[in-house]
Amino acid sequence: MRQHLLATMFVLGLMGFTAKTAEAGCPPWRPCGPGLHNWLIPQGAFGADFRPACAQHDACYTAGCNRKACDCQFRATMHQACECSRHPALCRMRANAYYTATRLFGGLVY
Repeated sequence: MRQHLLATMFVLGLMGFTAKTAEAGCPPWRPCGPGLHNWLIPQGAFGADFRPACAQHDACYTAGCNRKACDCQFRATMHQACECSRHPALCRMRANAYYTATRLFGGLVY
């Protein structure tokens, strides 16, 4: 199952374009993606930075909140970040792909 998670995250990483990696007020680390392999996952899309959404999602899981509520908030936060991207619709498509991967495989780390 872990191999499926890594394969899915790798494919998601190849799906898009490189995201901006340095924005004021954003976490300096790479919180998006599975642990040590998160270097495979772009941390945003089309100029939107998903790192705050990923960090918030990790904190939600750690706090023991309802998994589906955490995942829905994750998608909403990414969609909000997409409003300032160069291509909001394409950015939301990427956010939806991240959300789908999280719904499918997030239970492994919840």
